Amino acid sequence: MASPALVPARLGAAERVRVLLEEEILGGVIAPGSRVKADEVAQRMGTSHIPVREALRALEADGWVVHRAHEGMSVRPRVLSELVDLFEARALVEPRAVELAAGRRTADDLRELERVIRLQERAADPADLARLNYDFHVAIAAAAHNSTLAQVVESMSKRVRFHYLPAASARRTDSLADHRELLALVERREGERAADLARRHVEATRVDACAALEDLLRAESDAATRAAG
Repeated sequence: MASPALVPARLGAAERVRVLLEEEILGGVIAPGSRVKADEVAQRMGTSHIPVREALRALEADGWVVHRAHEGMSVRPRVLSELVDLFEARALVEPRAVELAAGRRTADDLRELERVIRLQERAADPADLARLNYDFHVAIAAAAHNSTLAQVVESMSKRVRFHYLPAASARRTDSLADHRELLALVERREGERAADLARRHVEATRVDACAALEDLLRAESDAATRAAG
C-alpha cells in the first residue's frame, strides 16, 4: 500500500483513507474486480468505519470503485475502450502542453523533470514504473504553467496509469528514452520538435498499452471460462 508517511498529515481521516486507497488501486495492490470491505480497511489503516465509508463514497464518485447490490464495493474493471479513448484525448492535448512547456519552463520545472527521470532510471517494479510515468507527464504539463491544462493532463494521466500497469515493464526502455529526449528539447526551448516527439510518444505508448491490456483481458476471460466449466 502507499506509505502513510507520504500522505500529508493535515488531511482529515476520510481524505487520508481516500488517498491511500486510491494509490493502492492505481498501483495494483487492490486488483480490478476485488472487493473492498470497509471493516478490513478500517482495521488495516487503524481508523473507524465512518471515515472509510466516506472515503469509499468519494472513490465511487471518482469512478474507482463500484457498488453492487448484495456485494458491496469493488474496484472498477480495466476497460480497453476507455484506454483507447484516453489515448485519443492525450494525442490532442499533450503535444500542446509540451510545446507550451518548452516556452515557459523554469529552472525548477527542469529540476523536477530530471528528478523524475532519475527515479525512472532506477525503477524496475511495474507499479513504480507506472507511477513515475504518471509523475513525468504531470510534471511536464505543470511546466506549461496553465492550471486548466495541467488539471486535464493530470486527470487523464491518472486513468492511463490505472490501465497502463500491464505494459509498464515492456515500455520501460522506450519510455525512458523518450522522456529523456523530451526533457532535452524542453530545456532547449525547441517547442515544435518537442510537440512532434510527444505525438510519436503517445502513439507508441497507445499501441503497446492497448495490446498489453487486450492480452491481459483475454487471459482473464479464458481463465474465468476454464474455472466455470
